[in-house]
Amino acid sequence: MNLLFLEGDMSRRGGTERMTALLANKLCETDNVWVISTKLKENTVFFDLDSRVQHNVLSVINSKCGIFTHIVEIREFIRRYEINWVINVDIGMSIFGIPASWGTKAKVVTWEHANYYNSWNSKIFPYFRRFAAKCSDAVVVLTERDKDNYQSNIKTKKPIHTIPNPVKYHDFSYDLNSKIILSAGLLLPIKGYDLAIQVAAKVMPNHPEWSWIICGDGPERDKLEKLILEYGLEDQMFLSGTISDMSKKYQEASFFVMTSKMEGLPMVLLEAKSWGLPIVSYDIMTGPSDIVSDGINGFLVEPEDIVGMSEKIEKLIVSDEIRKQFSEQSQIDMEKFNFERIIRKWKQILM
Repeated sequence: MNLLFLEGDMSRRGGTERMTALLANKLCETDNVWVISTKLKENTVFFDLDSRVQHNVLSVINSKCGIFTHIVEIREFIRRYEINWVINVDIGMSIFGIPASWGTKAKVVTWEHANYYNSWNSKIFPYFRRFAAKCSDAVVVLTERDKDNYQSNIKTKKPIHTIPNPVKYHDFSYDLNSKIILSAGLLLPIKGYDLAIQVAAKVMPNHPEWSWIICGDGPERDKLEKLILEYGLEDQMFLSGTISDMSKKYQEASFFVMTSKMEGLPMVLLEAKSWGLPIVSYDIMTGPSDIVSDGINGFLVEPEDIVGMSEKIEKLIVSDEIRKQFSEQSQIDMEKFNFERIIRKWKQILM
């Protein structure tokens, strides 16, 4: 098979790019795989691609006709390399991949990385989502709940498949003596790190020996640094920037906290789970409840509830027993995220 992934920018450090690299690197073992970025802001891909995966970047266009120019460029690529399947990585890529495939033999699958109700504050994004659901040959979503969202809101005969993100299993040794709270992700408003700082202001002063590390970078960094200073947390809460290898951070942490306002199926929670970490997360519409069993290997808290989040974090800080119990039970449901199982599901679509 000849497979083409369409991605916005493979130099970005997000979960979407990580999953694209992971899937492309696996599929290239049996198929010919290309990845096209519409742009490459940092001039190089962040997540390594297998040498068998060919990466291309579209031409730089500074005119209003840029979208149409890129569609033509992609169409030429599809024809030149006789692409069998175009994989739109996220809904936004459907405006390129679907029209580019018209008049060719290529089929199209659109891969939802957020959820049906996440439109990034854009009035036109819901129309992209409807266009993708009706005009793709298949849509892949991350959770059963989001599949229900699609089927309840869009009438389409095209199949909608649920395929979660994969995560690798690790042999871990949980550090019961760790006094590090860990969070990770791009520093964007939707990630809710302003809420995390407000939670920290309630909890951390009572436990001066504990620290809270947030891994990741982004446009909110200056705002968050000022907020940390405003709450007097500069000796306990740290923005560590981008970490290329998070495995050491997970192994050093006591537990993981996620304060996002919206997610699809958050990779950071899956990775924290794979390293045996207890988890405290806001129970947003999709994602956390697929990963965390409340009261068994973590706590789920009502979205944006600062007091509730503070209470659950406090509970983990003061109880070695609960942390140990949650870690021991962290691997519940891990088989759902087995890489080989997920690849088999993708291959069933790309037949």
